[in-house]
Amino acid sequence: MTNIEIIKETSRVLLENNAWESIYDRYAKEIIRNKKKYGSNSRLFQVNSPLLVYSSIGKVKSSANTTAYDLRFAGQSVGIIEVNKEKEVKLTVSAGQAKYAKEKFGFAESKELKRVCWKCDKGAISFRRFFLNNESTNNVAIKSPEHRIESELLKEFSKKTRKQDKRLCNIQPLRLGGRFFQLTTPLKGSTHTPTLSLTGNENGATGGGIDILARIKHSAFSSRYAIIELKDENKDNESQEETMFQALIYATFIAHLLRSSSGKLWWYIFKNKTAQNDVLRDIVDFSDFRAIQNVLEDVPNHLDLDVVTLMPEGSSVEGELKDLNIEDLNVTFHLYTLYYKTDAEGNPCEFSGTLKDALQ
Repeated sequence: MTNIEIIKETSRVLLENNAWESIYDRYAKEIIRNKKKYGSNSRLFQVNSPLLVYSSIGKVKSSANTTAYDLRFAGQSVGIIEVNKEKEVKLTVSAGQAKYAKEKFGFAESKELKRVCWKCDKGAISFRRFFLNNESTNNVAIKSPEHRIESELLKEFSKKTRKQDKRLCNIQPLRLGGRFFQLTTPLKGSTHTPTLSLTGNENGATGGGIDILARIKHSAFSSRYAIIELKDENKDNESQEETMFQALIYATFIAHLLRSSSGKLWWYIFKNKTAQNDVLRDIVDFSDFRAIQNVLEDVPNHLDLDVVTLMPEGSSVEGELKDLNIEDLNVTFHLYTLYYKTDAEGNPCEFSGTLKDALQ
């Protein structure tokens, strides 16, 4: 298939069964309803590298009094932090997570923890001390090397300035509730044949996740949202050309999402304004979404989205990279490559490709 054929097929699948629209409308409303609570609670605890904190649609949209955050080491979940209605910060480590840390990471004192005090419990202190004294390298026995690379790239992209040795400037990951996340889509895209994946009692989306959603600044007054598909290998049977097909499937979904009835809500969620600049900061009744829609910024008439493949340097087949204008959605997809080299520890240390060229 060609790039344009992938886009047309994805659009056909999304338009033929639009059940996903009501699902993402519900997701957006629940996220906005809980955004302030989730974000403020996430500031009640500090997590130091190499641990990273992730959120998810499911965690942010939860109406429970307790807010939950996923703790990851080398891209792998190692525990959950929760903040309850009393603003107490608790750590939970499942029996499986504890066993894995002991057997694979060498954490001799690892044990199951059930909502213990994050700051003062001896088990939690031991947990933090162990991971603080470890590093994410290619020698760590984790389940998914790709997830490890993803975490390293998120840390790299989230640096603010060159003074922090930022190797690719003008790019920042989008956050949900102030934390890293992967946006779950209603599409399976890994086989390069877009297929809807909707299930659950409340009819939820169970498709593939976008590896990295980011904001990329192309000039002083121009930035674009970017859909980035990551691979930890560059090989012929999963080439750059085919990786772009998967990225385009997810990018086409984002275009349809922003053109849907909840598009203004998602545009607001993606912008992730600070409390000082948040147009909803004074809203009290978050059930009145008609009123909320009235104060939100409109989605631009024309959308420009970056679609990026991110993988190690290699010799796999590279596909067509010309811009694609999709009239039905009034969107232009700007296609880029981004390649990385790794250091002695297997972590990305240098970038090349058309995206880097465009940002220089």
